[in-house]
Amino acid sequence: MTPGIWWYYMIQMAFYWSLIVFQFFDTKRKDFWQMFVHHVVALMLLLFSWACNMTRVGTLVLVIHDFADVPLEAAKMAKYINKQRLCDSIFGFFTLTWFITRLGLFPYKVVYSTLYEAPTILPMFSAYYIFNSLLILLQLLHILWSFMILRITVAAVAAGKIEKDMRSDDSDSSESENLSESDGNLDTKRLNSEGEH
Repeated sequence: MTPGIWWYYMIQMAFYWSLIVFQFFDTKRKDFWQMFVHHVVALMLLLFSWACNMTRVGTLVLVIHDFADVPLEAAKMAKYINKQRLCDSIFGFFTLTWFITRLGLFPYKVVYSTLYEAPTILPMFSAYYIFNSLLILLQLLHILWSFMILRITVAAVAAGKIEKDMRSDDSDSSESENLSESDGNLDTKRLNSEGEH
């Protein structure tokens, strides 16, 4: 393992540990439990791939997930500095990258390979089944969040701009209130952590 991969894993594991802990102190959002499950799954995938020397597939999963995080964070920054057109453009790029990476590359290249191609190459062991179950659970979360992103995109097109992430308020707020306020909290790490792996 190269030092770069080692650091990549250590930084990602630290990041997910921090998300698990600090999520309980942050504003409670509608998708609190989905995010909690995502953070635990991501951390378990990192730990399993590290312990079972499956860092090649682990790194691929991380890179695929991190790819959409950059435009989402950029869209958030544009929203925070009141650059609405830039925010909308970057969010459109994020939406495209999300669907390509999370609903295209991840399930059809990574999950398919670990489910169907890996057993023809390597002998299977118990951690393999746990690892694949976690990858499938992660994909189910991607599908759920993809619907949320589509709702945000449709609402943004209808309103002419991105107002707010629909899950930004606490779980008691209505969807219409979420769309009418404008703090622009579009956080990939909270949609996935995008990252989310």
